[in-house]
Formats: sequence, structure tokens, C-alpha cells
Amino acid sequence: MAVNMKPRTKDHWTLRLRVKRPGSAAGGMLLALAAIQAILLFLTASSFGRGGGLYGCSSPCGTAAQPTTPLLAVLIGIAIFTLPAVIGLYSSTWRAAVAMAVLPWWAAVIFTASALLAAPATFAATGGGAGASSFPAPFWLDASRALPLLLSLILFAGLGWFGWLVRQTLSDA
Repeated sequence: MAVNMKPRTKDHWTLRLRVKRPGSAAGGMLLALAAIQAILLFLTASSFGRGGGLYGCSSPCGTAAQPTTPLLAVLIGIAIFTLPAVIGLYSSTWRAAVAMAVLPWWAAVIFTASALLAAPATFAATGGGAGASSFPAPFWLDASRALPLLLSLILFAGLGWFGWLVRQTLSDA
């Protein structure tokens, strides 16, 4: 007893989503999105953003002096975390998605770091006219910054990969 199953052509429950494959214009758009992401990351990590001036606060936002968070800060925060996924959505491969999603992170970290490879030496005068110098760890190896930097790099790479995965899921392979 053989069963002859034919695919249904009038399936009203299945929805086909078609996402246009990235073309030659996608590269320029990816670079533009990465540039916007890098600018947002740089502005929020700069002293202008940390002091509240970027958001229109006279003092740092979210403190006792300025307890409410401005809408602009919320919108910039949403954009910072959605842009890597959008970059991944328009990337052709997962490698390109991850690379383009972390590229703005690298640019922001490099440009906001005051000393990238060698930390500035600090000199402190001690009693008797003698001075003592200390050489702190480089920016990348500072214990207070290494883990947050690594975790944020993983976050942006994961968001780029997630965007690519969404595109792969929605496209007709």
C-alpha cells in the first residue's frame, strides 16, 4: 500500500518571507551603519557623554542630582544595541556580520583610550624631596577594565551574529 503525498499549493497557514540578498550597495550601507555605531559609542564613552552634556543634563544623568534619564539617552542606548544586529542582518556571511559589528567597538575603544599600549607614569612626591613613580597596567590589561571590555566585545559580536542568523532564518535558502 503506497501513499502518494503531494505538497499543498494553497496552504493558508504558511507565510513566506523574502529578504533581499545583500548586493553591491550593501557594503556601503554596512560601512555607514558601522560609522554611525562608532560615533554613538565614542560620544557615550567620552567625557561629554559621561558628564551628561550629550543628553542635556547639567550633571551626570541618573544620579541624585539628576535622577531622571532623558529620552535621548534611552534612544541612543537602544540604537547602540540594535545597530550591530542590523549590521548583521545586512551582512552576507556570519564572519562579515561579526567583523562589521565589532569594528565600531574597536574604533570607540581605541579613540576613547587615552593611552593604548603604555599607561602614563604617575609621579608622587614623598617626604624628603624624593619622588616615587608608578607605572600602572596598560589600558587593555587594567584589572578594572579587562573583563568589561571582553564582555562588551562578545556582546557586540553576538548581536552581529544574531542579526545574520535572523536574516538566514527569514530568507529563502
